[in-house]
Amino acid sequence: MPRPPKSDTVQFRRKLDNPKLQILLSAGEGNISQGFENVLAIYQHVHSQGYRAEHPVELIGLVTNLGETTNNPNDEESIGESIGNV
Repeated sequence: MPRPPKSDTVQFRRKLDNPKLQILLSAGEGNISQGFENVLAIYQHVHSQGYRAEHPVELIGLVTNLGETTNNPNDEESIGESIGNV
C-alpha cells in the first residue's frame, strides 16, 4: 500500500500502467519527465480557465486559431501563402 500523500513530497514513485506511460511519452515526445511537466502545464492552463478536478474532463474543450497566427506547414492555404501562389 502506498504512503499517504503529503504536500512536501519530492519524489513520485508509482508504477505506471502502459496507457499512462504512453500518455507521458507522447506528451514529452519520448521523454517521460518532459511529458510530466507538459501535463502539469496543461492542467495549470485549464485550471486558470475555470476547470476544477471535480468536473468531468469532457467539459474541457479545445479551440485553436493556430492557422490564423502562424504558417502551419500542414495547412494548404499557409503553404500557398509561403510560396506566393495565393
